[in-house]
Amino acid sequence: MRGVIMHAAFGLCLAPLVGLAHAGDKDKTEGVCSTFGTKVEFVSTPSEAARLAKKEQKLVFVLHVSGKFEDPRFT
Repeated sequence: MRGVIMHAAFGLCLAPLVGLAHAGDKDKTEGVCSTFGTKVEFVSTPSEAARLAKKEQKLVFVLHVSGKFEDPRFT
């Protein structure tokens, strides 16, 4: 049992390092969307979304998220 716990602890210690390896800085250019692992394309501002939607003849869905994310009671 102690070995299983030690292996789990070791794996948890290495997890952030693996995440940092995959989180390389990518060069962003104007008009490039990010998907954040989904099929939905996100852009930085509503005006950029409107410009892209007009160019591609698509609809825009604006989601405004507000809250105090440091305190889990408010999210």
